[in-house]
Amino acid sequence: MSLPGSRHTSHFSSHLSSHLSSHPSSQVRNTMRLIPRSFGIAILAAALCAGSATQALLHAQTPDRDTTALAPHVVTATRVPTKSSALTATVTVLRGDALRSEGLTHLGDALERVPGVSVARTSSFGSQQAIFMRGGQSNYVLLLVDGVPMNEPGGTLDLGRITLDNVDRIEVVRGPASVLYGSDAMAGVIQVFTRPGGGETRTSAEVGGGSYGGERASLGASGGRRARWSLQGDHHASEGILPFNNAYRSQGGSASLSVGNAATTELRLTARYGTSRYEYPTGSDGSIEDRNAERTEHRLVLGVEAGRRWSDRLETRVQLSATDLLPRTNDGADDAADTSGFYGYFARGTVTRRLADVRSTVRIGEAQFLTLGVEYARDTERSRSVSLSEFGDFPDAFRAARENGAFYAQGQGSHGRLDYTLGGRLDDNSAFGTFRTARAGLGWRMTERVRVRTSVGTAFKAPSFFENFAAGFTVGNAELQPEHARSADAGVEWELPRGAAVRATLFAQRFRDLIQYNGAAAPGDPHYYNVAAANAGGAEFEVTLPELGGVRTAVAHTWTDTRVLDAGFQTTPEANFVEGGRLLRRPAHVTAVHWTRPIPASGSLALSITRIGDREDRSFATFPATVVRLPAYVTIDAAVEFKVATTRARDARILLRVDNLADVRTQQVAGFASPGRVIHAGLKLLR
Repeated sequence: MSLPGSRHTSHFSSHLSSHLSSHPSSQVRNTMRLIPRSFGIAILAAALCAGSATQALLHAQTPDRDTTALAPHVVTATRVPTKSSALTATVTVLRGDALRSEGLTHLGDALERVPGVSVARTSSFGSQQAIFMRGGQSNYVLLLVDGVPMNEPGGTLDLGRITLDNVDRIEVVRGPASVLYGSDAMAGVIQVFTRPGGGETRTSAEVGGGSYGGERASLGASGGRRARWSLQGDHHASEGILPFNNAYRSQGGSASLSVGNAATTELRLTARYGTSRYEYPTGSDGSIEDRNAERTEHRLVLGVEAGRRWSDRLETRVQLSATDLLPRTNDGADDAADTSGFYGYFARGTVTRRLADVRSTVRIGEAQFLTLGVEYARDTERSRSVSLSEFGDFPDAFRAARENGAFYAQGQGSHGRLDYTLGGRLDDNSAFGTFRTARAGLGWRMTERVRVRTSVGTAFKAPSFFENFAAGFTVGNAELQPEHARSADAGVEWELPRGAAVRATLFAQRFRDLIQYNGAAAPGDPHYYNVAAANAGGAEFEVTLPELGGVRTAVAHTWTDTRVLDAGFQTTPEANFVEGGRLLRRPAHVTAVHWTRPIPASGSLALSITRIGDREDRSFATFPATVVRLPAYVTIDAAVEFKVATTRARDARILLRVDNLADVRTQQVAGFASPGRVIHAGLKLLR
């Protein structure tokens, strides 16, 4: 979908960026039918205009190496390289090198320092980790890795086992982005870019361990001139924080290859494979009782990015991507005496996602650009499960597919001090028919140092396959419509002397037609309906202070107010949706202060203090559930990386990291314990 990172930017893309910154519900259809004829013709026409697929090669941008907050060029917000100073959306960029120097290994941990984002991990390392962006639901954020969607169909996203291996940078866009990315981008988009390689051959290795039986190891290499490449393999493990059956294992590898002349044509291939296993002894209320429950996952992600610059005014880009996910849940009887109630559960699934996107960008003026694109996606899912109980076995199974065709258009540019973005999209889905989205944004540079911006937009999220097609103990609803949102934000950016800056953004979102489970449905009737509604609003503040004594200080604060407007089927005070109440597990206030200090010719120091405000949740230790308020807490994290030996051929470094230095005992989900103090020590070898 978006361009992967690269050391090179095409002449056209560079020209585009420089100009932009030069100024201070229908009935269900057969889910197996072919793509609508109109979209098929559009894709064919675009392909013919672009030339052969081998010629339509895609450009990429030069990754930023100098900042941990905003890169000079950002891709995800507009799908073309755009100066950060010309963006009308709210964007934060995290550098992979900086994250690794602080010993961070998983995506969810890195995102905790992004304004507008909060995460909630169920329990130990590798457990389910949800993300809430600007108060939205946990399935309202689209995650891309080198342009390839990582969410399951319907937006389900678990950050718990997504690692930062071989990552060059992470771009986080807050606000609706369905115009460019379709379903799931309700509250924002996160895109992870793999390291592009290039230059002299370099190798790296790391080994380390720490608290709770923690293990970490990696081996990587990169290089190339005509063919730029990178490779890395990684291992992460822990014995967990609970007394038994709490181990976590994750192994994976990633690779990228770029060939061609970036000034005219280029082709980039990316691949990522990961396998993981998480063992959990906890029941639905957090009680420690199960000795053999586990979840495993195998995921393969493949992407092809290609582009060709036909002239200074025309560039065509093509993306093909494939994702294969094999989730498994195993929870048999603990022993021969474990036969009462519901004592076992087994589930097997196969999820595939295929996507093809063709788009062209035309420069129609000195600083005005128009992007036209067509997209075709096909998602399939097969699922089998069985619940074992003293009352008999309860099996569930379904097999289904959905196809989606889309056309989108976006105009962007600059005129004097004004920057603008305007776009629209039409989706035609085999399950729920057509859906339209739009987005518009304006930026105005009031002075050389002060800029204001605003944007409005709509977005949607398709139902999950289970909500649409489940058959058995739970019945899906083929008539479901997408959940949708209307959003607006307004912000100001103030650049101060000595590299200091202040950014403030107000945001408001309206979520409608939320899909809700009806446990009182008659036998054979669907269990899911579009009934609930909620609002979320608030403010994000970011302050970068002038460097003092070599120390760089960044402060971020987010205030989020969520309210349920329509509780749907849920009418009791302990329900998940309570009219007038807050959305669950979303803190009203999150504050993060981050200090970094380079150690000249040696390494770096980092210190973070994070305060997570109180959150509303439900405890399932009783029936019905009990309303609980999880208290606010403060964590302190510290890291140091320093050289211990340097030769002409090799650089050896020691990494020390301490998470939760004060050993604060917290619960991010009611009834489930989180890790206390975690110490890690590692050795890095760079060549």
